[in-house]
Amino acid sequence: MQNVAERIAEIVRENFPNGIRDDFIDANRVLRIYAAAYADENLSPSAVVEVIRANGIEIGGRFHFISEEDAEHILLAFDALFEKYSIVYYSAVYEKHTDFFTRVHIFSVDFLKNFLQRIDASRFYFNEFCSASRMTRLDREVSTAFTTADGSLSLEALQEKLPYVPAEKLSAVLSDKKKFLPTVTGRYIPASKIKFDFDEIIAAKEQIFSSIDAKGCAAPEDYSLASNFALNPEISEKVLGNVIYKKFFAIDFTKHDDKLFRKGHVVKKRQRGDSTQELRNFVAAQEELSYGELIASAKNFNLAPSVGLSVAYETMIRVTKDLFVKDKLITFDVAAIDEALTPFVQGKIIPLRAVTSFTGFAPVEGYSWNLFLLESFLRKYSRRYTYDAPAANSASIGAIYPKSMKFEGYREVQAAAVVQENIPLEKSAVEEFLVEHGYRKNRIDKVIEDIIIRAQEMLRR
Repeated sequence: MQNVAERIAEIVRENFPNGIRDDFIDANRVLRIYAAAYADENLSPSAVVEVIRANGIEIGGRFHFISEEDAEHILLAFDALFEKYSIVYYSAVYEKHTDFFTRVHIFSVDFLKNFLQRIDASRFYFNEFCSASRMTRLDREVSTAFTTADGSLSLEALQEKLPYVPAEKLSAVLSDKKKFLPTVTGRYIPASKIKFDFDEIIAAKEQIFSSIDAKGCAAPEDYSLASNFALNPEISEKVLGNVIYKKFFAIDFTKHDDKLFRKGHVVKKRQRGDSTQELRNFVAAQEELSYGELIASAKNFNLAPSVGLSVAYETMIRVTKDLFVKDKLITFDVAAIDEALTPFVQGKIIPLRAVTSFTGFAPVEGYSWNLFLLESFLRKYSRRYTYDAPAANSASIGAIYPKSMKFEGYREVQAAAVVQENIPLEKSAVEEFLVEHGYRKNRIDKVIEDIIIRAQEMLRR
């Protein structure tokens, strides 16, 4: 039976380059080829189906076969990778070595993952990456990369150390402000590398207590952290001040509008009034603003986070998940960036998340490209493309499309994307497509039903 399986695998490789179904139609096609070459052997269609299911690698309902020679080349390639790197994402290795994988008949990332998980037991294969150790975690690998660095690292420098990790995965790790802090130049530094002048911090606490006793609260000018700021010149005073507050002051004090009160003090809420305009005035006065500070300010004005984000986008650029800076501090090469977007958009509607590489993007001085910076660029500066979303968000949810396309609202954008990609107009298929590709975050029945109706109307035009 082993010889039969090898012969069938060879027939599939030579005659079914796009894979083979495990039905009797394709089984009979294999059988005819097999009978022509081995007339003295008698096989049934069910025996062929059994071999296909037992030995093939299934991708999207089709089974593929890799030769022993190609399998050996693939495993040797991964051996070489793991001599240098402890974590390898399937998508990144496939993108960097597409020509090699095409030569060995691996035609997609899913195919590569399924092949490795099936053929090789010497490593550990997870949903998105493979590793030499079961205990491998990306955040630990990023932290390890920083231990060999002298101070901070840019996202690009980190990618050089972890070249087989997608940039968006590294950005997600770096956005954890408990572990990593953005620097004033757009780089990152581990929180563990912050230096503290403990004597000054103790003295500051005494100054805060004295100020509270005297006037009920302590403003930033009532105590000094100058020595701590000098020890950490790469970190903005605002960011470092928040770190010191959470680490040393929060146990004794409550913070409200940059003022410190004794723990347990109840701050009287301000009257609602024109809350949005009050928030707009506050944001407009900031040179930079963390996401946490923005949302806390929006909450203070009884506004939803999405409103806070919309207000921030009016006068600021979101350079990372956690940081906004005044738009006048950022300069974009608009024409070059639009040109770099063209191969992604290709005259269609695409999700923001479809921009998976920023290699060809014109640099932005002091900052690294990511989806948040791209969203801000599209909102305010792009001459060719429009960004649209259900609401301002922090999950990179939304769509990009040429400005020549006109839609009546974001639901119509989603409907057009569904029609464009020939998605079956069934509730489960439409909502799966929209959510998995990042056009929307939530599965809301009434909204999906409306999108389907709009898509049906487009098809009838």
